[in-house]
Amino acid sequence: MRRAGVAVCLVIAACGARTDLGGETKLAQEADAGDAGDAALGEAGPPPPPCRVTEPTVLASGGKEIQFVALDQNDVFWTDFALGTVSAVPKGGGGARTIAAGRQNPSGVAAKDGTVYWAEFNGDMIASAPASGGGAIATVAGKQDGAYDVTLLGSAIYWTTFRGCTVARIDDGKSAQLDKAKQPFSDIASAGSLVFWISFEKKSIERYDAIANARSTIVKGGTTPPFAIATDGATLYYGETSPSGTTIGAVPTDGGAETQLFSSDCSEDAGLVGTCLAGLATDGKSLYFTGENQVRKMPAGGGEPIVVADSQARPYAVAVDESCVYWSDLGDGTVWAAPK
Repeated sequence: MRRAGVAVCLVIAACGARTDLGGETKLAQEADAGDAGDAALGEAGPPPPPCRVTEPTVLASGGKEIQFVALDQNDVFWTDFALGTVSAVPKGGGGARTIAAGRQNPSGVAAKDGTVYWAEFNGDMIASAPASGGGAIATVAGKQDGAYDVTLLGSAIYWTTFRGCTVARIDDGKSAQLDKAKQPFSDIASAGSLVFWISFEKKSIERYDAIANARSTIVKGGTTPPFAIATDGATLYYGETSPSGTTIGAVPTDGGAETQLFSSDCSEDAGLVGTCLAGLATDGKSLYFTGENQVRKMPAGGGEPIVVADSQARPYAVAVDESCVYWSDLGDGTVWAAPK
């Protein structure tokens, strides 16, 4: 999604060619599940464990501009664009820990196998560090002009850049540029063998099949770029906001007809991007979204939303696992959890 600290300041940036991926091109053939913040997938099995909180609960406070969150098995991770920090807290609450400090506007974040990855917007890099905190920070890819969002698929790391206007991947030190434009790319999400990203130039959502090494447009452009995306591997969900209102749509990931799942007459204030619709997340059964001072849930196939949490200052990024939903509040710098 277009994030507050980025979109308001830059609008449509002039794109350059400042990239250094640090390796030769490799056409990977990944087929593992993607970013845990985008979807919680799995075959039928034992019932999920109960949520570690019993009602909407603040897990961490003291933030300033928390625009992205991600999950692993035990923790919630987030970046604070204004404070320049990457942090984590146990899903059930407890002491928050700082993984990285003094960074240059960290943005998108993902976590897997004990490592946290993030895009550093004004550091122009993709970086990583041990999820436990206190470890060395590594540069995954440098000279990524306006590094914006990041997702994980198999052993590969995918990301977008806002000023460089590129989409790229690195896998085992070998890299590939997947898309290039004259206007920014923003959100990126993945599941199965598929990666999706938002194109400002086309005002579209692009689809990349890592096995087939093929890219196509899955959601064609409208009057404004889509604002947020999430996928469970079978369906891609996307949100759009405009002066005329807010909508959430869905399309099969293998292509097909688009379906509108939700609409609201809430129209964005240009100075407060994300007030009507900020984040989307799915567990394959339900769709979770933030906006209008609420966290809401609706059936993945459409239906009447129900409120998970009300009277929020400005709920923003959202992620979901087997039993809980987690989100950041951009209005008061907090991180929350609630039962699904």
